[in-house]
Amino acid sequence: MGEPPLDPAPPDGGQQVASDTFTVAPSQEIYMCYTFTSPADAVAITRAESISMLGVHHLALFQTFSQKEPEGAHECDTPIKLTWLPVFVSGTGSKDLSMPSGVGMMISPNTQYVLQLHMLNTTDNAVDIRAGVNLTYDHNPTALQAAGIWAAGRMDMDIPPNAIDYQVSEQCTAGRDRHVFAVFPHMHKLGTKMDVTVTKAGVTTPFYSIDPYEFGNQPIAPLDAPLSATDSIEVTCHWDNTTAADVTYGESTNNEMCYFVTFYYPYDHLDGCIN
Repeated sequence: MGEPPLDPAPPDGGQQVASDTFTVAPSQEIYMCYTFTSPADAVAITRAESISMLGVHHLALFQTFSQKEPEGAHECDTPIKLTWLPVFVSGTGSKDLSMPSGVGMMISPNTQYVLQLHMLNTTDNAVDIRAGVNLTYDHNPTALQAAGIWAAGRMDMDIPPNAIDYQVSEQCTAGRDRHVFAVFPHMHKLGTKMDVTVTKAGVTTPFYSIDPYEFGNQPIAPLDAPLSATDSIEVTCHWDNTTAADVTYGESTNNEMCYFVTFYYPYDHLDGCIN
């Protein structure tokens, strides 16, 4: 964009995608999107590092594939479009994602990136916000295995008022052999914990858990876990609704979400398991 690079500077041979400064009014919540273009040669992303600040609830980086977005900055209140492929997502506590050796996220020449910022100002004063992502590239992508994203979760939730440890689960079949190397759990302010189990040949074992879940510290957690195509995955989200109103699914932090995002290889197409 039109401002100097954020600190830290982009890595050698890599790229920084960063927003211009956006002023968020007190109590304002907004999604903004910014477009960029990848290098003119094919590359593979081997590391992504978010550069964020207070007021950024989460940021996400996508690549467009069938329809490009308007160039520059524009408001975008849709978390993801069918014409976007996820590249990287980062919450309030997560910062970076490094691919295992010999693995990278494949990017075609002159791909359009979309950087989406979800900003929320909980202070009494206007806040100036900039954020972005530093991308480390391997310029010989044919030597690497492809990495990608697979997510499981629920959108149909209705958490009653004053409900303690209200739970919603989603069960999915892995559908293909994959090796998970990192995960990103995502709920909003009422979330207390998330449990994920895997059932192999009738035997259920823990796969991932975060307890307590903290809205202000959502990690990208490294994992080293192979999954078989027939494995069953169950994601359970827990909430304490201390308000006097029903809370349903929504993009605002005053609504709720239940997503378990996995980063894995080998990748060949986008899919997921979202009810």
